[in-house]
Amino acid sequence: MRLKKIELRNFKRLVDFQAQFSPGINVVKGPLNEMGKSTLLEGIFVALFHNPRSTAKGLKDYVSWGLTRQFRTSLEFEDKGNRYLLEKDFDKGTARLTGENGREELDTFKEISEKMAELLGTKSDTLFLCSSCIRQDQVSEISSGKKEINESLEEIVSGGKESILASQVIQKLDNKISEIRRGLDRPAKIKGSLALLRDQRDEFLRKYREVRDEVAKIEARKIELVEMDKRLAEVKEQYENARVLLDKNKQRKEIEACIKDLKQKYDEVEELLGGVNGLMTRLEAADEALRSVEGLENEQQVSEFRKGLDAIQYKRIDTEKDLAMRGKEIAEAKEKLERKRSQTFFGSGRSIAVPVTMIIIGVVGALLVSLYFLGLTILGAAVLVMTVIRERTAFIREEISIADLEMRLQKMREALAGLSTKQSELLARAKCRTVGEFDKKEKDLKSWVAEKGSLEAQLRGMLRGRTVEDFQKQKQTIARDLAVEEAKLTDDLKTTALSMEQYVELEKRIRSLEVRQAELEKQRRRCEVIIEQARFSIEDQIGLEEELKGLQDALRDEEKKVKVYGLAREFVAKARTEILSSAGEALEKEIQGYLAIFTNGKYKQVKVNKEALEFWVYSDEKGDWAKPEELSGGVIDEFYLAFRVALAKLIFGDKKPPLILDDPFVNFDSVRLDRTLDFFKTLASDYQIIIFALSDSYDRVADNIVLLGRKERQCVALQRLQGKDFPKIGVIGKSSSADNVIYLPDKLR
Repeated sequence: MRLKKIELRNFKRLVDFQAQFSPGINVVKGPLNEMGKSTLLEGIFVALFHNPRSTAKGLKDYVSWGLTRQFRTSLEFEDKGNRYLLEKDFDKGTARLTGENGREELDTFKEISEKMAELLGTKSDTLFLCSSCIRQDQVSEISSGKKEINESLEEIVSGGKESILASQVIQKLDNKISEIRRGLDRPAKIKGSLALLRDQRDEFLRKYREVRDEVAKIEARKIELVEMDKRLAEVKEQYENARVLLDKNKQRKEIEACIKDLKQKYDEVEELLGGVNGLMTRLEAADEALRSVEGLENEQQVSEFRKGLDAIQYKRIDTEKDLAMRGKEIAEAKEKLERKRSQTFFGSGRSIAVPVTMIIIGVVGALLVSLYFLGLTILGAAVLVMTVIRERTAFIREEISIADLEMRLQKMREALAGLSTKQSELLARAKCRTVGEFDKKEKDLKSWVAEKGSLEAQLRGMLRGRTVEDFQKQKQTIARDLAVEEAKLTDDLKTTALSMEQYVELEKRIRSLEVRQAELEKQRRRCEVIIEQARFSIEDQIGLEEELKGLQDALRDEEKKVKVYGLAREFVAKARTEILSSAGEALEKEIQGYLAIFTNGKYKQVKVNKEALEFWVYSDEKGDWAKPEELSGGVIDEFYLAFRVALAKLIFGDKKPPLILDDPFVNFDSVRLDRTLDFFKTLASDYQIIIFALSDSYDRVADNIVLLGRKERQCVALQRLQGKDFPKIGVIGKSSSADNVIYLPDKLR
């Protein structure tokens, strides 16, 4: 297969891109990183293998940034002279493979995938990545495709696609064994036949043991029931005897308690009647004492007399006090009046000193100075006259005030005499001569009234609303009841009397017997129920034994089948190992030839562990075998490049898919790089080779150069057509750095 043209729309960095390829070696260059080389490589891979109807999240990463529509791919290629066009629209989810002149057209991904597998040699994208597509950072990465590589090599050695692979036979045997054993090693929703048979056997075995155990249990229960009836009869007899003795003691205790209670009540009633009689005697004495107080009948009358006497006494005290004060005032007023009489007619010296002085000054001034001073004399005379008149008036008022006070004093004396008369009248009504005698009678009366009230309250408290006759009748009733209860206390009850300790011990024994009896009866009922509800008989046990034997035979047959499958798997696996050893020899031979070219003859011997895809290279320097990873970085890349080329040749045979190399020679020195490029130049006669690179190192072997660039958002494709089988394309534009150039629009972001 040879690619001829690819078109990408909305694919990552390549928004609107197309490029053409030629037979031989095609070099895709970009002077810098992030120029679109990896994007173009991914575009080729997606165009070849991906399903446009897929909903995988990773597909969204291929859409150009900022766009909402999915991408589209278009790939033109030829195989054995036939041209094809593969178109995929990931936005609409459609795919179409068209043959030359429309002779063949497929529009379902399944049909297209099968056709591409026929043309490419595989429909596994993983196998393609591990063999035909070699990326710089994944030269040694083959672990993800081990399964596909092993199957492909096995297919080559064992006879091709028409034959059933040994690995498939092994897988089918493993599946069959797993199907039969499903559910044995871990839980499973749908169990295999072996697990089902074991479950059935275990279930029947469990049921058989249940039946067997139950039959044995029933017989044991029957024996136990007989023994239990005997023990139950003994316990019942002991319980009845103890119960009778306890009941007699309870009856005796109840009678004795009743007698004691009746006696206590009789004594209480008798004591109450005695107290009532005593109180009534004292109450009669209090009434007699109250009658002996003459002139005072009750507390209300005493209270009225007391209020009258107290009022008279309080009024006498106030009057006497006021009389004393008024007498004192009269004496003081008379003394003051006598002092005023002894003074001069014009009054006191202090009151006339000022006006006299004014008169003297006025006369002297008029005589000596001026007549105007006569006014001062006249003013002084006026003041003197007014002073004399004022003091005379005050004297007269004081005499009148003394006369009023003496009149009031006389009235007070008369009031005192009236109070004494009232007091005598009140005392006479109380048949008392003096207040002291009234006080004594009042005290005696109140004392006896209080005594009588206290006695009456005590009497009411004792009787509690009842009469003495009621208590006397109660006393007679209690006496009759006491006689009846004493008659119940027979000699039998007295002779079976127990002490308190014995009584408590007997109660404990009865409780223990009750518990024991209940337990025995419960056990007896349980035994009867178990015997009555027995589900199985000896016939059931025999039937289960026969069914269990049949299941065990079927289980042994199924286990034998698993062993047969296991032995067959071991045989096929052994045969497959021998077959794979021949594939390993073929792979070793191819790798050794290519590795000798790539390493300039330094490394020529290789060993391959086909089953685990492990490799060893013989190092002359170490004198021993070493894994490629133990050698230099360049040797690692050279070895795995040789391995992938050998793998592609062995696996794909005559299909010849394109070899895609993403700058895998960065660790090669110049000598080994030249030999490697010369080798690929030779290999290009059979394979189309596409190399993605940064530098111009591969230009000398290139049949076609696709130059990716940012300038003017264009991609320049430079073709150096060295074969006659590829048509020439006219020049659309021209660059200053290259002849025969074609400018292809590339809308890079």
